[in-house]
Amino acid sequence: MILAKILSIFKNLRISEFSLIIESCQLCNWKFMIKTYDDEMGVRCTRCLASPVAQSLGTTFKKYYKPTTKKIYELSSRGAFVRYLTKLNTEITLSEYFDNVESGTIYKGVLCQNVEKLTFLDNSFDICTSLEVFEHVENDIQGFREIYRVLKKTGVFIFTVPIDLNSATIERTKIENGERINILKPEYHSDNIRGVGKIFCYRNYGFDIIDRLLEVGFTNCEIIKPPKSVLFGFGRPVIIASKL
Repeated sequence: MILAKILSIFKNLRISEFSLIIESCQLCNWKFMIKTYDDEMGVRCTRCLASPVAQSLGTTFKKYYKPTTKKIYELSSRGAFVRYLTKLNTEITLSEYFDNVESGTIYKGVLCQNVEKLTFLDNSFDICTSLEVFEHVENDIQGFREIYRVLKKTGVFIFTVPIDLNSATIERTKIENGERINILKPEYHSDNIRGVGKIFCYRNYGFDIIDRLLEVGFTNCEIIKPPKSVLFGFGRPVIIASKL
């Protein structure tokens, strides 16, 4: 898997845009960052292969992770951020969403969870994290409500989504009588499980994502903007939502 990722990074190598800088990775602390082409997907840590979005999430996560943190839930099962989490001295729960697999089922060795109907008990986790998930959730409000439910009273949700802070959220589709009706041209994203261009995108988030979090009960919500001086300028905003 690591070799495949390395090959995919260099597949689009553009010599004129290639760059190597001395900058510590926020996940593995390695000192070198590479840019194979002038795009977020072309930027990686040269050791753990963490992308700008994974490192941005890691930077903010470190501010909230404490020695007293006992239970963390991450809505994925692989990637640089997951590898970072599994090295921490705490209990980590990982999952993936699989089409047509019941939430709570172990599928191919991985726990399946539909964030709209999590099978965990109330007040289970100190921290919940996700990286580029909620744009793919049909009913994101229900998903946020479920994250709120499974967090402990002092819990915090730390996550990323593709977001335009200069715009309000744009819903790309609507559901009528159980059928998906596209308002805009269908948009698909990629991941390591389903492959390239296989995951339907329901919306493009904007600054008003905070309103959605407040709606389900979160209180102290904010969007952390990354400094432009790191990660070749490709750092990502990270959203924080506290239960209290």
